[in-house]
Amino acid sequence: MTFRAMTWMTALLAGALALPASAAVTLQGTRIVHDAAKGRDVTVKATNTGEQAAMVQIWIDDGDSHARPENVRTPFRLTPADPRLLQAHQGQAYRITYAPRPTEAPLPTDRESVFYFNLLDIPPKPSDANGKNLLQFAVRTRVKLFHRPAGLPGHARDAAAQLQWRAVGGALQVTNASAYHVTVSTLTLPDGRKVEADMIAPGAQVQLSLPAGAVMPAAVSFQWLDDYGTPRDAEARVER
Repeated sequence: MTFRAMTWMTALLAGALALPASAAVTLQGTRIVHDAAKGRDVTVKATNTGEQAAMVQIWIDDGDSHARPENVRTPFRLTPADPRLLQAHQGQAYRITYAPRPTEAPLPTDRESVFYFNLLDIPPKPSDANGKNLLQFAVRTRVKLFHRPAGLPGHARDAAAQLQWRAVGGALQVTNASAYHVTVSTLTLPDGRKVEADMIAPGAQVQLSLPAGAVMPAAVSFQWLDDYGTPRDAEARVER
């Protein structure tokens, strides 16, 4: 499972272009779970696996991937919060604390909430860049951050098995009656064709379109991602 990432162009000059090597700051996982039953904090580690230093900026957004970091307000506090330089092969632990402001409504306590942790990796200017026109990229890594309140019924590991699949017209209707998000990474029909699917929020009901000409199956096979981002296999019967 790869990180969902995008590149931001940080500088562009006309003329011949020299492309510096990509920066290499990585996170230790593809998702973060803030489990309130285990405390107010969760820690995520970033590591510069490259051979050069890199500037790193982090922030959390509430689902708008285009929002500027300074304009986003979430009920989490990051420590350390300021951009900092990571030397080659150096690691940095970031603490995420659930700390809603007194003027803000707290997050729901009967279901998970989802946010996104962002890490912007800005490579240094190449040492031989003098006199050259330069195209330089910063790499943004964006992973899901799940806030899991204490006392939720059931377990996240069982939520995928509780999905309810139903034939509605020519589409598959999927209902998540659990208090946990379920990320369906792949969904396969008996004929081997794939159906596009994604994360299903607690209490949500989504319609999945079948490929053109596909027959409504009696059952589906799918993979879902656990708390560590590991794909897990499952099968389900489709009710009619």
